[in-house]
Amino acid sequence: MSRLMHLAVFAQGVGVGQSVWRSPRTVPERMHSFDHWAHLARAAERGCFDAFFIADALNLSTAIETDATDRPDPLPILSALSVVTDRIGLIGTSSTTYNDPFTVARQFATLDHLSDGRAGWNVVTTAIPAAAENYGSAGLPEHTDRYVRGEEFVDVVRALWEGWDLDAIVADREAGIWADRAKLHRIDHHGRYFDVAGPLTIPRSPQGRIPLAQAGSSPTGMALGARVADLVFATQHSIESAREFAEGMRALTEAAGRDRSAVKVLPGVTPIIGRTDAQARDLAIELGSLISEQTTLKFLNQTFGGIDLSRFDLDEPFPDLRDSLPSNASVGRPTLLTEVALQEKLTVRQLAQRVGLGIGHRTLVGSPDTVADDLQRWFEAGAADGFIVLPADLPLGLDEFVDEVVPRLQDRGLLRKKYRGNTLRDHLADG
Repeated sequence: MSRLMHLAVFAQGVGVGQSVWRSPRTVPERMHSFDHWAHLARAAERGCFDAFFIADALNLSTAIETDATDRPDPLPILSALSVVTDRIGLIGTSSTTYNDPFTVARQFATLDHLSDGRAGWNVVTTAIPAAAENYGSAGLPEHTDRYVRGEEFVDVVRALWEGWDLDAIVADREAGIWADRAKLHRIDHHGRYFDVAGPLTIPRSPQGRIPLAQAGSSPTGMALGARVADLVFATQHSIESAREFAEGMRALTEAAGRDRSAVKVLPGVTPIIGRTDAQARDLAIELGSLISEQTTLKFLNQTFGGIDLSRFDLDEPFPDLRDSLPSNASVGRPTLLTEVALQEKLTVRQLAQRVGLGIGHRTLVGSPDTVADDLQRWFEAGAADGFIVLPADLPLGLDEFVDEVVPRLQDRGLLRKKYRGNTLRDHLADG
């Protein structure tokens, strides 16, 4: 069987494009309705995507005045979507910085049972000072400390998930025995950050072990992903850098004692699709015209750990800020954006425009054939095991990708035409 491409969709409100709510292609007043989310999940399932992914934010964006940056809780939405979908994986973000392991383990185990084995947890360490303020913290923990806590957090969650043997439930009506206590195990974890007894209050996952996704691209983030992740979401702008990152992840995964193919690397891409390349370029210009530089700069300020980019001349070259990041800031994303700006000699304004349509991910503009050709080239070059698709506008951006690009990938033998398994873990193992 030939190698198959893995696809996940990043579903965010009415799209990741800055101020895209102003476009007539969107219906922002419906963005918090169940019908909106159900339409998106069903569209992705129609395209045989591995997973439907909802990110999270634990603070209100400073751009809320001009951009629809509302962020609902992913878990209730995914639980509701489990009822109206049958096969697609349901991945949600939950922070290891402002949660506790027992709660996260129980929430995702519950979602996994509700969905018959389709849950996935996107592991993040929160790097936004405003989030700390919402959770009663005096300040944001240092980058290294967040990952040390995150490592322990993940280990505790996985131990809790494994605390029930597969045959722990006896359900013997005549004897009146529901569960075999000998097959329910405390974990009695005593670590630097957590003391957790266990066992969990819900049986083992229908899919054996709930898959984990992770997006950290700093050395500490990559090490965590190599040790525990099944999916790694990446931000890469060139096929060369993407191949280097993917090979680096595979080598780290092997060094962690796992098979090189155990982690699927999915670079992000924002497709802007038209019937022709020219029409796609016109759409990109139309959506780009809605972008407010000041709104995007606020987003970038948050990405760069609170550094105020508006103090720089917008038409001067983007400054090298890699050594100026606060010690508690995220590292991977600002480093990548800085390197892209330096390599391509972008001004502050140009980087803001670049980020505006795809929250920093690669924007792919073209006809369905052009988009399919590009994805095939990256995939066959080993730069990606698939892609996380971040539509600039929703639902149209996703519908167009599913209806126009997906059939082309399927006809080329690059993407499944129907699901061959039932669980998210099945989909990840398929191809």
